[in-house]
Amino acid sequence: MPALSGVRVIDLTRLLPGAFATLMLAELGAEVIKVEDPQGGDPMRHLPPMIGSRGVYDLLLGRGKKSVALDLKNPEARVALRRLIATADVVIESFRPATAQRLGVAAADLRAAHPSLIHASITGYGQSGPYAERPGHDLNYVAVSGILATDRPSPSALPKMFVSDVGGGAMSAVVAVLAALFERTRTGIGATLDISMHESSLYWVMLPGATDLMDDPASAVGELPTFGEHACYNVYETADGHQIALGALEAKFWVTFCEAVGRLDLAARQLTTGADQAALVADIRGIFRTRTRDEWLQLFEGQDVCLSPVNTPAEAFADPHILARGVMARGRGLRAVRAPFGFPPVELSPAPEVGADTEGILSNIAG
Repeated sequence: MPALSGVRVIDLTRLLPGAFATLMLAELGAEVIKVEDPQGGDPMRHLPPMIGSRGVYDLLLGRGKKSVALDLKNPEARVALRRLIATADVVIESFRPATAQRLGVAAADLRAAHPSLIHASITGYGQSGPYAERPGHDLNYVAVSGILATDRPSPSALPKMFVSDVGGGAMSAVVAVLAALFERTRTGIGATLDISMHESSLYWVMLPGATDLMDDPASAVGELPTFGEHACYNVYETADGHQIALGALEAKFWVTFCEAVGRLDLAARQLTTGADQAALVADIRGIFRTRTRDEWLQLFEGQDVCLSPVNTPAEAFADPHILARGVMARGRGLRAVRAPFGFPPVELSPAPEVGADTEGILSNIAG
């Protein structure tokens, strides 16, 4: 039986963070009921890329869910929503605080009526503080949290994934909901979960920004060679224009690498700094340009070195290791990646049309 079998989740969110969070809960076996605006549904349904008239993001993240269409500006629809929430274990919403209060779906309102309810709010900046009502998207959260400055070589080199939306907001919400469900088994009491994508991103900045957390940053001695400034932990272009990632942080991996490329004389320079390290990086760049990516991969096959190809998403989805692990699933006109939670996979139904389950679900709840 799936881990969250019997858990009912009402998804009031819009766009990516909440949709990704509730997909993960569906992958664990929860019943997810997405409440959408009858006029077009979640805006994510209309975001490119498209398959016909459906957004691919929606087809991927809507799998395993049911759709109930309710216009929450309509008092009768809000009454129906309250009846639906009375049957739920978890409510997840992503409105800014004032909007949630206006629609009657804020935690204080819902949990007053249902103390055992777990209410998770995923917002940009949380329920309090001077930024609480500030609008934002993933780019804003990675900017204000410091990720752009710590992880990008320049402000124009933007992340190619939704770092704060998915890695921050969605993952933080799922961890919090699972912890709250566990706590409820002991206490019978639900929880109010205030998930800030800004703070979730800031949490990740602790390590790259470690010296800035010191009372005296100037006293810091040394640093891990993990940000593209050292030869042993860097990305290199090969003769055919592809790239290789070398992550030989430990001395044993670096020595093995130097032996394999016939440059054992470089081994002692692994952690040098300044001009010498810059010269070492340049030397290694020159070495990698002497062979194609496949030639390098063949050379290092079976070698105890942390070296890998820099795959495109298409190459990553087709990786033989991924295929052997059964990570990919078939969807509606596309493939999908299964959740990496270690449980036996739950086979998810295709993403529903707007309101496909409205009548069936609402007719089975008490008036």
